[in-house]
Amino acid sequence: MIKLAWSDAGDSSEESSNDMSSRRAKPFFAMLALTIVVAFANPPKITRAAGDQYGASDSDIQMNVDYRWAGGAVGGYYPIRIALQNRGPSRELELTFKPRDNGGLPVVSRRVVVDQNSSASITLLIPLTGYGNYGTLTVSHDGRTLEKLTNTLALPDADYQNSRPSFLGISRKPLAFQPLEDAITSLTTAGHGGHSSAYGYGKTQDNQTVEPLRLPETWLAYSSVDLVAISMGEFEGLSDTQRGAILDWARTGGTLLVYSVGESASSSEKLTILTEADTQSAALNWRAAEPSARTRIPALHLNERGQLGGSAIGGVIEVPIDAVLESATEAASQSQLKFSWPADSQPFAIRDFGQGRLVGFVDDPFSGTVQDWGWFLKSFPYQELWQTKRLGVAGRMDNREFLEFLIAGIRSVPVMAFLVFISLFTFVIGPLNYFVLARKKKLNFLVVTIPAIAIVTSLFLFGYSVLSHGFSVKSRVRSLTVIDQGNNKAVTTARLALYAGMTPSDGLSFSPSTAVMPLRADGERFESARTDWTETQWLRSGWLRSRTRTQFLTKNVRNERGRLTVGAGTKTELPVTNGLEWGIESLIVFDQAGAAWFGSDLAAGSGRPLKPISDSDRLEFCKLMDRSAPGIPEELKDKNDIRSLDATSFFSGRRHRYTEDFHVSQGQMERFIGEVRRNIERAESLPSSTYYAIMKDAPAIEFGTEVDVVDGWHFVTGSY
Repeated sequence: MIKLAWSDAGDSSEESSNDMSSRRAKPFFAMLALTIVVAFANPPKITRAAGDQYGASDSDIQMNVDYRWAGGAVGGYYPIRIALQNRGPSRELELTFKPRDNGGLPVVSRRVVVDQNSSASITLLIPLTGYGNYGTLTVSHDGRTLEKLTNTLALPDADYQNSRPSFLGISRKPLAFQPLEDAITSLTTAGHGGHSSAYGYGKTQDNQTVEPLRLPETWLAYSSVDLVAISMGEFEGLSDTQRGAILDWARTGGTLLVYSVGESASSSEKLTILTEADTQSAALNWRAAEPSARTRIPALHLNERGQLGGSAIGGVIEVPIDAVLESATEAASQSQLKFSWPADSQPFAIRDFGQGRLVGFVDDPFSGTVQDWGWFLKSFPYQELWQTKRLGVAGRMDNREFLEFLIAGIRSVPVMAFLVFISLFTFVIGPLNYFVLARKKKLNFLVVTIPAIAIVTSLFLFGYSVLSHGFSVKSRVRSLTVIDQGNNKAVTTARLALYAGMTPSDGLSFSPSTAVMPLRADGERFESARTDWTETQWLRSGWLRSRTRTQFLTKNVRNERGRLTVGAGTKTELPVTNGLEWGIESLIVFDQAGAAWFGSDLAAGSGRPLKPISDSDRLEFCKLMDRSAPGIPEELKDKNDIRSLDATSFFSGRRHRYTEDFHVSQGQMERFIGEVRRNIERAESLPSSTYYAIMKDAPAIEFGTEVDVVDGWHFVTGSY
């Protein structure tokens, strides 16, 4: 505590002018001291959700910007929703987001044509690839910036602790997310506390409610969000493209919560139609709320500093389940020990949906307590709410498993060899050249020999480099494709390793339905880059640098009409036709009864009967699954970081002790592949009416440019 005290000396009638000045200054210093005390007692609050909205006009252009959103603390794409109205002549505008002081964020731009007296709504997606969170949004026409439309935007802070999942509500009125946030806190405090560090504070909550107006029309805009909540009425009122974007996001691993259905989700035909849920798919059956999961939990509430201790005001409120509530604070928390959702009904139901899930609530769940939301969270693997648990990748942080996915035969830049050559060049072009010409008394030839030696050396080094790596882009790829034949949809997750002998002049180009997340080596920073969304997702520069190991995790959602057709079988044969566009190397099918069948070498469009699987078939399939598995090369197993591979890499220094570790092997793709392999090896059953195939060809993988695939491995699974 800081104590403030002053004393008067002498009679007031005898005070000098200096004394009078001192007395006048005392109130000022008192206020200053009190301000300091208050500042220390009340540090800045943590931003719970980023974004704001504003309007501006210039040169007959009216612009309304809304960048309120949830998520983005660890990566993904952050949407800036923009509405433009042109009261002047038709013109082409360029919208550009320029990050402040780099910060690892790219410069993002998009051009749009707005006709006279017309309007346009667009979403500018910012790939969150670094620690920075500030930037400037500008609008220009014919190279001239419209100054009155320029504004500074604050995007989400990076959360190096991966402390919170993010919740987005789509509603015309704010949704009460606090009980859900407290339920997350109660269940995960031990593993996800709110620590402060050199990078800032961990989040205590991350949620935002936005109106349905101008929702994005691409699933990438939701890639930074973990859970989306929307009422049945609002969901039905969305356009087909807006609703399709949310559904595609759920297919990639998100959790979509539709409430106020009015009846059980499993009985709602309207919900089935709106969510494109195929009731014939065995993998997509509704599971009613499990009564056994309806058990109470301690009610925890983190303050805005992320502290787990302190007074009841702003501090953590922990109420034991059997406590006797006497104080006013405890009485105020009493409701959080009770259930408001009825126990004798089924307030919600859950079903798998691609790699994500759908949740249907009969009524509005946002009047629920911490206990109610605890029941909900314990009804499914709630840890997968975290984006990093689903992907194993945090786009704004590094990854500890970069070295486990190197391209075979690609060594680092031969720095030592180049140093030797340069040293020899320096010796030859200098002392040796001078000594030889001096002995022959022809020093005037230095004007010829110096450039000649330089040219020969340059050509030699260039040729050495070309012979080492060439000009092309080499790639290693490992992918998982999940096909929902009932909905004609496919989701492909691919891990790409790229190495360019020379950077492609056109950069990299991906479709707007493919999420591209950089996977950085431990301690490495993402440098400046440019992205253009005008026609496609054009990664113009900075994403792939020459002779630099580069890795991405990509996720693509697309329509897929190809299918594996399984006929009615006998005791010894199961007829199968490969209606996919890719050849199948090895295939296991689990029929409607759960029996396993095996076959191999099915070209696209061909068919053949499968036979009951044998132990040798299982062994063969597992060997193929182990092929091209990630792992550190033998020659590098005694190394532990990228420094051993590339002496020219830039490093940010020692990793902070509060930084979370991220591992691709813990992501949804590798966990799924590992689980399937274990079940096949142990002859354990997998879901009926499903198939698992190792492909000969790449199933619609996007590399961004022309590549030479050095090593490709592709796994396809689906339901029929």
